[in-house]
Amino acid sequence: MRFTFKNGITKEPAEKKDRITSKLLQQFDEVNLRLQYKCAHWLESKTANWSRKNWMFILVIFTLATSGCSIYVMVDSFSKPRVSSIPITPFVKPTNTLQTHEKMDRLKVAISKGEYEKLVRFRRHMDSLGRSPTGKKIKDSINQNRPGLLDSLTLVEKYYHSQFKK
Repeated sequence: MRFTFKNGITKEPAEKKDRITSKLLQQFDEVNLRLQYKCAHWLESKTANWSRKNWMFILVIFTLATSGCSIYVMVDSFSKPRVSSIPITPFVKPTNTLQTHEKMDRLKVAISKGEYEKLVRFRRHMDSLGRSPTGKKIKDSINQNRPGLLDSLTLVEKYYHSQFKK
């Protein structure tokens, strides 16, 4: 199913894109497994006639090489002066941001009981959407298209309750 907008642009549904992506990833996995299988058989055919003595020699060489590299890295890290390879910088709060309670204090707007009841009904509606599969799709699309909506509802509810604490 395609969606057509007023300006004539068509948009594919997200499910179709997900199906295409998962199919593509599945094909990559199959190619990767085939390549691993071929490499394993090639290595097996090349080493099929090696004796136990050859295998032990390769094992000792591999162990010595990896141990040597590990020891080199450890000794090198202790012998160099303390220089941080990754610079550590503190987080800086941008000057143009405000805390949420500061924003609410600046608003000085009273929320009526009727408006608050609308918020509560909307939250109940959103909660009830999560109970059925079709409702979950609707809820997910709302959350995807309106990120932060539920967080904003929570902030407004806290602000409403803070009106009566003063």
